[in-house]
Amino acid sequence: MLPLFPHEDRERAVKIIERLQSAADEHWEEHDLQRFKYQPYSALLAAMLSPRTKTEDTRAATRELFTLAETPSAMAQLSYEQILAILEKHEITYPEPKAQHLIELSRKLAENNDEVPRTLDEITQYPGVGWKAGLLALWIAYRIAPEICVDVHVARIGKRLGLVNPKTENVQKVSRELMDIVPHELWGVWNPVMVYFGKTRCYPIAPNCNGCPVFDLCERVGVS
Repeated sequence: MLPLFPHEDRERAVKIIERLQSAADEHWEEHDLQRFKYQPYSALLAAMLSPRTKTEDTRAATRELFTLAETPSAMAQLSYEQILAILEKHEITYPEPKAQHLIELSRKLAENNDEVPRTLDEITQYPGVGWKAGLLALWIAYRIAPEICVDVHVARIGKRLGLVNPKTENVQKVSRELMDIVPHELWGVWNPVMVYFGKTRCYPIAPNCNGCPVFDLCERVGVS
């Protein structure tokens, strides 16, 4: 059976993001990390803390850390115990390694005049900064998107929409499949829009399809 839409349908991807972006942008801008004075550093720090952690907990921990030190040079002077206590207080997952990574990351940035790198290759050389965290930090800090950042929401919804092969598991492969379809200028916004959509309507189980703004554009793969 042929798919409802051709897999290479870029026009459909554009229509999907246009319909979903308004509500997601309003939510994202209201809460994002651009309010911090030293924004690129706060973006990198939050991205490094975020894996397996609720967004609100990551933001709370980042805010409290910045009450003690706003620059990498200042943060590098804090003790491991100070940082660990804040991470544990805000229920950051894997607090011990993340506290150590934060100190090492800050020291390395201090050696680079407190400047956060602007390329994925460079930023992922920093302790605790993997592929996903690096892409997230680059987008929040600089609005740079060399690839599409993929998390569980982006992967699940991409498959449900019929834009990604349902059998693709590796997140970087999911990213490549999406990048074959999604125009380059939309790579950066794709993650925050799909994360918001996944949290508010397109749930893993029993998605709220009734009244969905992209119902007519979705293949609903795996939805009974």
